[in-house]
Amino acid sequence: MSSSTDQDIISDGSETALRGGCHELTFSSEHVVTAKIPSLPIQLTYSLPSGVKISARGYAVGDGHAKARCYVPEAGEWSWEAKNAFGKGIASGRFFADESKLPGKLQVAPADQRQFRYASGDPFLHMGDTAWRLFSPEEKNWKAYIDQAGQAGITKVRAWLSGNGSSVASYFHPQRKQLDLAFWDEVEHRLRYALTRFPHIQFQLNLFGNDREELVRYEEGDPLTHLAIIYCLERLSSLPNVHWSLACEIDPTKDNAVVLQALSRLGKTVFEQAPWHSLITCGQPRFANFLFDREKWCGMTSLSSLGQVTGEIAQTQRPLTGKPIVLEEDRAEYASPPLQPRYYFRRLFWGLLLSGAHPSYQGLDTARETAGHRSGIYGYYDACHAGRLHHGAHDLLHIHGFFRETGISLQGWVSDDSLGGSNPLLVKSMRSQQSDQCIIYVANPDAHEGHSGKDGKGFYSDLNASPSDIFTTFSLDLPFGSGAARWYSPSTGQWRGEVAITKPSTIFLTPEPGDWILWIQKS
Repeated sequence: MSSSTDQDIISDGSETALRGGCHELTFSSEHVVTAKIPSLPIQLTYSLPSGVKISARGYAVGDGHAKARCYVPEAGEWSWEAKNAFGKGIASGRFFADESKLPGKLQVAPADQRQFRYASGDPFLHMGDTAWRLFSPEEKNWKAYIDQAGQAGITKVRAWLSGNGSSVASYFHPQRKQLDLAFWDEVEHRLRYALTRFPHIQFQLNLFGNDREELVRYEEGDPLTHLAIIYCLERLSSLPNVHWSLACEIDPTKDNAVVLQALSRLGKTVFEQAPWHSLITCGQPRFANFLFDREKWCGMTSLSSLGQVTGEIAQTQRPLTGKPIVLEEDRAEYASPPLQPRYYFRRLFWGLLLSGAHPSYQGLDTARETAGHRSGIYGYYDACHAGRLHHGAHDLLHIHGFFRETGISLQGWVSDDSLGGSNPLLVKSMRSQQSDQCIIYVANPDAHEGHSGKDGKGFYSDLNASPSDIFTTFSLDLPFGSGAARWYSPSTGQWRGEVAITKPSTIFLTPEPGDWILWIQKS
């Protein structure tokens, strides 16, 4: 899914906008918003076709102009009015928004609070990746990364907004007197590049990374830190491909009360002052329970674990949260690497999706500059061709293909491993809300005995497992007694025949060795 020009998604002035895109306004030099404190004096009120009114603010850009931008969630006639800091009207206008096929912003699905969808209503299949330094001003490979992420089927990328996990100094001029508008211009340039080519890819921008000192400044009321956050929200939250993570690896056993209080305040600020309702989360250490589920601002549960090919994390976290469960980090091709990365990540993604959770791939170490064979920002296919990666994300396109060809969204679906004998290391199962369809993933690993991995301890058979080179038989106890089952190869994206279902309890034989998907429909 792509768009041809910048103007298709981002309109300007009196031009016709598109629902799911955004619309920009530019102000004359006499109303330029300075980057110094106080900033953002232009106040805007947008009147939506539905009658809803939304307030926003203008912001400075590097060429000396002032701009304002709105996300366009509704088609129809819009109007707007701009006032200065003293409440005097300085401009007003109207524009029309046409309906479109643009996906729009990421949302929690109203019909199933554990699943995502786009604002358009189309289902969102979470194919996550991490590119921490993607927005570093020094990063030269960002275009190749974005292009090849889109080609590989990645739909969500998390990155440090500052481009540096340890410091958000790039937000400011070196003397720390004002915002560095050249930096913010470049961040927007990269996000717009992605938006116009791959509007379905969502970027989870991490505001503070591991910079605890700046978080403390925020809690203590530092004017420039607060300005940076408000400026960021006004400038970037209107982009349909943006949502937020507050910080990285927040750990109550290590982070003090000031940091935790700062995050609670920050989340509330982002939730209340970002006018276009982008989702918000926060990062945590590996194996930690999520801290912020009860916060009103929190839109998803972001976790980090290891060896989640059975999706166990979804089962353990489901009683603790009613929100989408996102596994942001598991094994990576460079860290805790599996012996067979392509099979491992294929198994990880199917295992989590059929557990009702949302998986992520991770290739190179993107937290560091290019300093070795396994670090840096590279396009996925470039990294594979250079031998830096070993095709760990090659089967994401086949996962997309399965859901596209079956028309299944997983909204309302129920994870139910009992269908396949309650042994998710071998068979993962999910059924529709009406129990008239089932998806079965037959993992068929060549090693699974003795598996005891939990929280980084014990023996993880998935670390060394390959897809078995023999056929396998398995039993299913289905919720219906008649229908049809179709085989799908998760490694080739090909359908391989159909089997009639004549009774609830049925024994199956895989068409070939290796892992398989079985899609079963009640007749």
